[in-house]
Amino acid sequence: MNNSESIYLPCAGKSLPLGDFKVHSRFTRVVNFVNEANEIAFITSEISLLAAHGIFLPEQSLKFIINLTITPPEIIINDRRINRSSINKYDSSLNFENIDGVKFEENLLQLPILFSQEFPEKSLLFLLNSQYEANFTSGFDRAFMINALRSKELILSGELIKGVEAIKGTGYGLTPSGDDFIAGLLLGMHYNEFKYRKNLYKAKNDIYQAVAGQNLLTSSFLFQAKEANYFRILKNFLFLLFDAEISTTKDELVQLFSLGATSGADLLTGYIFSIKYKIAI
Repeated sequence: MNNSESIYLPCAGKSLPLGDFKVHSRFTRVVNFVNEANEIAFITSEISLLAAHGIFLPEQSLKFIINLTITPPEIIINDRRINRSSINKYDSSLNFENIDGVKFEENLLQLPILFSQEFPEKSLLFLLNSQYEANFTSGFDRAFMINALRSKELILSGELIKGVEAIKGTGYGLTPSGDDFIAGLLLGMHYNEFKYRKNLYKAKNDIYQAVAGQNLLTSSFLFQAKEANYFRILKNFLFLLFDAEISTTKDELVQLFSLGATSGADLLTGYIFSIKYKIAI
């Protein structure tokens, strides 16, 4: 996907579930589908939203898509057949082996300081910087904040599972703030595995098993995070942090934060939190 011309061609993630799918939910840029095994796949017209379980169709009117079938050799969308061997493959993995880890972490930890005004007011930024607790004053908001702080306390005291259970399903949005935070936490643990040369798969799976629930979209999102599959907009942003000057990353950060009301910010907060506090290490 490095060739700019490739964004005008269909592309599919590397971990598409198989089967016949029906529409689960529709949004402006995404149609989600579910198969009989309750596995989620999606079609998007926005390249930045591509993920391991997604299909990118450029210049496609999504409202007319009603049927999806995925087999090993092909993808069938309505009556259109796409040979999987003939289209671009999105690699959702991220390798940290040859990066400047010091530079990456410095950039990452500067984001909540240098760009604090870009974080949505109701995001979980206060878990990284207590001065933003002042944004939560109403009954619901304050209860949400107090619970999130309790979750932080549990996690940092070694009660990782109790901590994520406390914050799961809480907050704002289609994928609740707490679940976005947990997804970021899981992805941050992927970096911790590289840095500390420690296999954290069991810890990540324990978290996933504790928080996966009836919300198929959230469970799918968390599963991909557990498996260290990065959606394109986040992967590209993290690539930028490997060696860019932090002051040049604002536009890409704002693009990441365009995901939902607070989803992008809460995801990034969880990611930074995981690395800053060496979660599961």
